[in-house]
Amino acid sequence: MLRKDTDSGRLATGLMAALQGGYLLAQTAHDTGPMRIGLDMAIDHVRSYAVTDGSGGA
Repeated sequence: MLRKDTDSGRLATGLMAALQGGYLLAQTAHDTGPMRIGLDMAIDHVRSYAVTDGSGGA
């Protein structure tokens, strides 16, 4: 669950940008490293909006 003040559209757009950009870099470099780094960072950012106590956040 994400905090109530989360802009899920922006998070989704950022995640897709990381996926697509990482895929392009991985294809160009013949290395999955850039894709893995981009997705790891994007997922970490999404996790920063997670609510773990069940309160629904701010």
